[in-house]
Amino acid sequence: MEEKVKEIVSIYTKIPVDQIGNLTVIDRTAVSSSIVLHRMYAKLSEQGFNITDYWEVKNFGGLLQRVNGQSNRIDEISVSVQPLIPDQATDNHQASGIGIDIEETDSMPRTNDFREDAFYKMNFSTSEIAYCILQPDPYASFAGLFAAKEAIAKADNSYRNKGFNSIVIEHTEAGKPVHSDFNLSISHTKNISVAVAVRNVVSTAQPPAVLKNISSGNFSIPSYLILVALVLSLISIYLVWKRN
Repeated sequence: MEEKVKEIVSIYTKIPVDQIGNLTVIDRTAVSSSIVLHRMYAKLSEQGFNITDYWEVKNFGGLLQRVNGQSNRIDEISVSVQPLIPDQATDNHQASGIGIDIEETDSMPRTNDFREDAFYKMNFSTSEIAYCILQPDPYASFAGLFAAKEAIAKADNSYRNKGFNSIVIEHTEAGKPVHSDFNLSISHTKNISVAVAVRNVVSTAQPPAVLKNISSGNFSIPSYLILVALVLSLISIYLVWKRN
């Protein structure tokens, strides 16, 4: 069993099987993209190794414990210094979170049946799959939704503890992506999808003067953040394009 798990992990992390030990890091930092990480756990699921909280797995020992139904003791061993995430504001308001993500369409796994493929079932709801199947380029649409889910998780860390198929993104009649309490924007090029998510938070506190000036006209605070995010997204697309 352990050797089979190692073989699958090796495929996606590019780490030779004989070099994988309990403390070998196999989280997002060990793979080329978030999609690849999710593909690894989808493949494990296909082989009968169902890990429901894989976003918390840091190393191979932690993965084995979950496969064996044990608690995550090994995961708690620190193999590198991790930056601390500040707690949410404790006063009478919470700052709006913003998340940006960029994904390559070619990273999406190819399949003959999106509804039965483990990766797509683990990361998309039935309604999302139905929507993407009807689009001109289903893989680009799936990549855009995946990027939006990543952006949501970056904007609000509480979403890190949720399976991606439970973060459901719907679309208005005009085609705008929507998810409760978020402003979303998804853009595509031929090979790249970029998504921006801005958390909507009602605040009773007085905003800083600069934001008061911005929101005094027709430019609301969430719109201002989205514009900043879109500019950053365009810069990201340009840098990826130049790299290729």
